[in-house]
Amino acid sequence: MYGINTGRIGARVAALGLVAVLGGCAAFGEQAETLYLRQHKAATALAETIAANETRNPPLAETLYAAEAELDLACRPLRRAGYLRLQAEEISSELEWKIVNSLDRCRSKTKQIEDLLWQINPEIAAFFLPVPTVATIQSSRLSLTPPNTNSP
Repeated sequence: MYGINTGRIGARVAALGLVAVLGGCAAFGEQAETLYLRQHKAATALAETIAANETRNPPLAETLYAAEAELDLACRPLRRAGYLRLQAEEISSELEWKIVNSLDRCRSKTKQIEDLLWQINPEIAAFFLPVPTVATIQSSRLSLTPPNTNSP
């Protein structure tokens, strides 16, 4: 594999600890906990896939960097809250509202990233991500192939 076991254990342990911390806050229900862990796994798998492709396939790596930025933007409020909780700091009501308002976008972007990772490198995806239950159509923004325009 492509360095999957290098330095990622600490990140996974921190994520699991964060799930426990988020569970203690009333504003973060089971949905936010689950999504936080899911997007963290997707981001970790994405980082591994980028590292595996930086020298082998630079154009793909650039596409993956863009996808990483989109995931970060979509899930930023949830990630910020996780960071604050790990630092034993309070989460403002403003941030709580941002999280509530971003959950659907974060969930959708996480799913797109998961689908993309399964398409690009199933070995890395299988290490980090749950096995997909249903084949889905790739987002045209993140897909590695152009959309099929020859449909009747």
